[in-house]
Amino acid sequence: MTTTGPAPASDSPDGPDSPDNLDDARLARIGALVDAGNDAFLQGEFRTAHALFDQAVEATAPFDDALYAHTSALVNRASAADRLGDHPAAIASYREALGLCDRLAKAVTGAPEGTAVVVVLRAGVLVNLAQALQNTGDFDAASTSLERARALLVPREEGPDDDATAFRLEADTAELLVGCLVSLTALTIQHERWARAHELAIESLEVVSRHHPGLSGRPLLNLATIHEATGRPDLAEDFAHQAVAAFLASDTPAGVAEARQSLAQTYLRSGRLDEAEELLIAGQEYFERTGMGAQSALGLDLLGLLAVLRGDPVLADELYEQSVARFEESGAVVSAAEVRVRLAAGLHAEGRYEESEAHIQAALAVFAARGLGLRCAQADFFHATLLEDRWANGRGAPPDPVLLGRAVGLAVPAALAIDAVRFTLASGGQRERWHREFAAPAMRLAFRLAARAGAADLVSELIESQCAGTPLIDGSHGSHGSHGSHGSDRAESPDGSEGSPDADAQADAADGRASDRSLAPPRFLGPSAFPEPSAPGEQPGPMDTFRLGTALAGVAASAGLRVSPPPRLALNPTGPVALDPYIDHAETRYGGRIRERRVVPTW
Repeated sequence: MTTTGPAPASDSPDGPDSPDNLDDARLARIGALVDAGNDAFLQGEFRTAHALFDQAVEATAPFDDALYAHTSALVNRASAADRLGDHPAAIASYREALGLCDRLAKAVTGAPEGTAVVVVLRAGVLVNLAQALQNTGDFDAASTSLERARALLVPREEGPDDDATAFRLEADTAELLVGCLVSLTALTIQHERWARAHELAIESLEVVSRHHPGLSGRPLLNLATIHEATGRPDLAEDFAHQAVAAFLASDTPAGVAEARQSLAQTYLRSGRLDEAEELLIAGQEYFERTGMGAQSALGLDLLGLLAVLRGDPVLADELYEQSVARFEESGAVVSAAEVRVRLAAGLHAEGRYEESEAHIQAALAVFAARGLGLRCAQADFFHATLLEDRWANGRGAPPDPVLLGRAVGLAVPAALAIDAVRFTLASGGQRERWHREFAAPAMRLAFRLAARAGAADLVSELIESQCAGTPLIDGSHGSHGSHGSHGSDRAESPDGSEGSPDADAQADAADGRASDRSLAPPRFLGPSAFPEPSAPGEQPGPMDTFRLGTALAGVAASAGLRVSPPPRLALNPTGPVALDPYIDHAETRYGGRIRERRVVPTW
C-alpha cells in the first residue's frame, strides 16, 4: 500500500485563491485523513481505513494541483478494498490511479526529481494492481504488471537518453522493491514454479535485510508457503514461526494472523489438529472482525478440512460452501474453484452425485479459462476416482458401464499429463519424487480402470508406454536406443553438468521448469497425495477422496541429467501409435506437450 501523504500544492498561475487550487487548510485536512487511514490500515482496521481514504479521494478530486495526492488516495483506497475482498473495486481504483500517473508524468516533464517521484508512484500502483489481479485469478495480467514495476524499480546507471527516469535505490524505493519481489514470489507460487519462487523469496529477504529488516515478515511467510507446498513441513513450520515473530516485532496484526493461519496449515498436514484448531479459530475471529474476505474464506476452507479429518463431513460441507461463497464474493475465483473440488468429494460421499459433478464442472471451467491445465488434469483425475467409486459402490444400483467409460476417458489423458510434469524437472531426485508421489498413482488408476472396462488394447498400450522409460536429452534423436528405465530418473550428473538439449525438447526442460505454466506442480490445499480408491462396499473417507494432493516438486533445482518427453510409439508397421488419441486429447485439453512429435518403432 502506498503510505505517502499528499504532496505540497504546486505553484499555480491562477494563484492560491483559485477554485482549482488547494489552500493550506484543505491540504492539512487531506493529510490528516491519509495519515489516519494509514494508521487504521496498519492496525488491520480495513473498513475504517477504506472510509478515510475514500474521503481523501473525494477531497482531492476537484483540484488540478492535487494530482499526486489524489493518486495516492486512490491507491490507498484500492489497497483497503483489496484487503476487504472487493478486488474488482480495487482494480478499478488502481487503473484510475495509473491514468493519473500519465498526467503527472506530463506535468513534470524536464524535471528529473519530479520524474523520479512519478516513476516510484507508478511502480507502487503497478505492484498493488498486480496483487488485486492475482486475487481474481488473472495471473497473466498480474505478471505483466509486476514485471513493469520491477523494470522501473531496479537501479540502473544514468545514460544520455534516459537521465529523466534513471535513479538510485533509495530507502523508499527499496521498500517498494521488496513489495514487488514479495508479490512476484506469491505469483510464482500460484504458477507452482517452486524453484523460481524460492529464488525470489530469498532475493526479497536479502533486500529486506539490507534496507528494511522490519519488513521481513512477508518474505518469511512466502518461504513458509513454499516449503509447505513442496512437502517440507519442518522448514515450513520454522519459517512460519519466524514470520509470526517478525510481524509481532513490526506491530502488524494482519500479518500475524496470516502467518498463524499458515502455521495452522502445517499443523493440519502433520495431524496436530488441536493446535491447528486453536490458531484457525483465533485467526478467523480476526479476519471476520476486520473484514479480510479472502483470508476469511481460506480460514473457512481450512476449518472444513479440519472437520473432515475429525470425521464430521456435514460440518465440512457447510464450511466449504461458505468458503466458496466468500471467495467468489471477493473475486478469488481460482481459490473458490479449488474448494469446489473438495466440496464435491464430500457431496459424493453422501450420494449427492449430481451436485458433486456440478461443482467439479464449475471448477474445471474456471481452471480452463485461466490456462491452468494441470489443475484441470488433477480435477479430472479426482473426478475419475469418484466415478470409479460410484461404479463399484453404487447405492443398491448395478454397476453402470457408462460411468466406467467416462472414468477411463478422464483418467488416461489426466494420467499422461500428470506423468509429463516430471520431464520438466531438472533433477533426478525431483523427477523420482514426482513419479512416486503423483504420476504413479495416476497411472495406477488409468491401468485399473482400463482393466475393469475390459479394454485389453488400451492396457497393452499403457504397458508399452510405461516400459519405454525416460529418454535423456542428448541431441541424438536419430536413434531410438536412448530410452532408459524409470530408474534413470534418479541419476545425477557427477560434475553437475547437463546435456545439450535439442530445439524440440529444450522449451519444456529449460531452467528446470515447465515452458507452459499449466504443466507446473499443482497447489491444492490439503495434506495428502492423490487418493486411492475406497474398498468395495466402503464410502470414500477423510483419508482418501476427501483430500486433494499438494504437489511435491523439490524447491532447489539441483543439477541433474536432463530428460525429454518420451517419443510416440508405433506398435507395428501398419498399426496405430500407442495412446495416440489420448495423447492428442491431453495436449488439447491441458496444454503443453505430453509426448515428442517423433515416432519410434517398438518391434
